[in-house]
Amino acid sequence: MLISYPDKKLENNVINKLIKFFDLEIDETFFEIILITKKKKIINFNFEIDSEWARGNKEFVMLSLIMKKEYESEQFYAFLVDASYKIIKTENVYKALHKYDDFRNDKDIEIDITYEQIRKILFDCLTSLISRIEDKIKGINKKDPFPFS
Repeated sequence: MLISYPDKKLENNVINKLIKFFDLEIDETFFEIILITKKKKIINFNFEIDSEWARGNKEFVMLSLIMKKEYESEQFYAFLVDASYKIIKTENVYKALHKYDDFRNDKDIEIDITYEQIRKILFDCLTSLISRIEDKIKGINKKDPFPFS
């Protein structure tokens, strides 16, 4: 599941890097990767959700934020934890992760419903985060208060 905000297309090579990071076995739940040539930073938060469809009854989830590298990653930890908690608490949320799977049962509308619930959770959490950041830097850097790109 890949959601971009603002709603613009991410570069394919950045998407491919994200997929590769997801496949790594990283023991940390919160970590960052710096793309020096792109002048970007990707901060990531890993967690698990219960799933009736996954082997072992667990789905592995990674929330990632791609931002300008000058921002401190720790500022975004609370956002990621808050978003993950709200996602975990969503009933049957694991179904949203299978929206584009080949085996998808088109009669299971809960897949689309939970997908939209996750989109709303992420959008609401991100809106709150942006508001906090803008309030914090108001008057200091009015030209470019939005950390994501």
